[in-house]
Amino acid sequence: MVGVATGCVVLVGLTVMLTDRTQSSQSTTSTVVDASRVPNGPTRSTSSSSKAAAPDPASTAVSDLIGGQQAYVSGNIDASVQQLQAAVDANPNDPRALSDLGQVLVRTGRAREAVAYLDKAVSLKPDSWAYQFNRARAYGQLQQWGQAVDGYRAAARLFPDDYATHYNLAKALQASGDLGSALAAYEKAIELAPGQSDFQLSYGLALETANRPQDAAAAYRRYLELEPDSPQAEKVRAHLAGLKI
Repeated sequence: MVGVATGCVVLVGLTVMLTDRTQSSQSTTSTVVDASRVPNGPTRSTSSSSKAAAPDPASTAVSDLIGGQQAYVSGNIDASVQQLQAAVDANPNDPRALSDLGQVLVRTGRAREAVAYLDKAVSLKPDSWAYQFNRARAYGQLQQWGQAVDGYRAAARLFPDDYATHYNLAKALQASGDLGSALAAYEKAIELAPGQSDFQLSYGLALETANRPQDAAAAYRRYLELEPDSPQAEKVRAHLAGLKI
């Protein structure tokens, strides 16, 4: 039962990456400007003897960013890391590339490498929920719970109605030993997403830890209402029957 309840962590990194992918592709036309169309800008010679223009670093960075995102979505993680690293090298101050590279590294178990990129993304754009959330996930994977809590709290301030943020904040708070605040965060997550059955399991376990078995039993019953035929349902029923209430 403990294993079932503690193993539930909401991840939204892929969703964030797809969102950033859309934003980056939309921004390409506004950030990469054809110099021949700029008033008083340099003109392009149509002479066949003219040398080919050097690659535009900004255009190369955007191309690598989009290529890295597409490689990730297609499952080619090695190529994704290489292209996102190239995007960061070409434009070290692009928070999208920094955050996306950090995300992929976290998802491949390389959180310690990822935090430097994610820290920089947040420093460049601290008002981004996605960047705060991604960095908090990395610190959580490293079990650096203070930084994880701070990151999820910052993300919650930016996007107060996101249930995943509040749930992951609750997990980090519980791991840090702040059980009272964790319970409040679980309750907020459940308020925002009452149909998320796994939230009830984690909440029930936290209530048991707080020596509130009757409230824990209510959470487990709610889980069974939502998932009466789930593979875990029998384990939950057995655990519920064993509670001393």
